[in-house]
Amino acid sequence: MGNPLNDPDILKTNDEIARKFEKIEADILLCHRIEELFERLLSGSEEAFGIPFVWLSLLRRPETEMLRKLLGKSDILRDRINIMAPAPFLEIVPDFTHPLLVSGDLRPFFRLMPPNVKYFLRSLAIAPLTRHGVLIGSLNHGDASPDRYRPGMDTTLLNHLSGTVSEHLSRLLPPAGKRTAGKKT
Repeated sequence: MGNPLNDPDILKTNDEIARKFEKIEADILLCHRIEELFERLLSGSEEAFGIPFVWLSLLRRPETEMLRKLLGKSDILRDRINIMAPAPFLEIVPDFTHPLLVSGDLRPFFRLMPPNVKYFLRSLAIAPLTRHGVLIGSLNHGDASPDRYRPGMDTTLLNHLSGTVSEHLSRLLPPAGKRTAGKKT
């Protein structure tokens, strides 16, 4: 019996998934505004993968103040952002350096959801977002199927995507006190 990971159908499916991630990354790298970056990220993920609900959780700390203001102005993003204090966030996802996949009883993770939005979710993919190496929150994918995201599934592509988002965000939003070449602050 051959290796099931070498099954032509699985290889074809994996290639298709990789292409979708690559397209989302290419699209967000073309963004010149932070709002546009996250609008394309959320809508691109939903469309490419048929994910019912994609949203952001942002930590309430000085490093996210400007980001929260900018994203709060977007009609597309306003209801898809949850602002949390760092302590409760880190209770949910301690040692958060790689994507976390959870399914089944998600009650502890509902604190990550925007307050005015309630979905019947049975599985989540939670990917860390950073700005200049500092954890600022997460990109969250939710599905009603408990089998969509399960612990043990490969998160390499999601991890790469969250890294690309974090790097591009860091380029678009320089550290406080620094100016971007040619632009006035």
